[in-house]
Amino acid sequence: MGQGEFNVTHGLAMDSAGRLFVADRSNNRIQIFDQNGKFLAEWKQFGRPSGVYIRNDIIYVADSQSSDKVNAPFRQGIRIGSVKDGKVTAFISNPDPTKEMPEGVTADKDGNVFGGFTADMDVKKLVKN
Repeated sequence: MGQGEFNVTHGLAMDSAGRLFVADRSNNRIQIFDQNGKFLAEWKQFGRPSGVYIRNDIIYVADSQSSDKVNAPFRQGIRIGSVKDGKVTAFISNPDPTKEMPEGVTADKDGNVFGGFTADMDVKKLVKN
């Protein structure tokens, strides 16, 4: 649980500065490292990260596990923000509460967001709220 320690790492992404963002799912955080592996920061504002993707220094984080019982008060969805300050600027909520949100996430050059669902073995285009 300490800095630089992991519990169920679930995704990796790099920003334009070469920093490595690690989805440390069971510790409910993203850990950030420099190119030499030095710990720089941890972010908990993105929920329980299953997947992480960075494009043009916009970070997309899929949270497929948060609930009232796991990592409350967060809820499942995709949080979008800036790698520069870590501020969450958008949230894509779960359109069907009977199904989990995606574990993987990506975005295209137009800002369209796509989620990879393990239960359905499917990729779906998602819409920001």
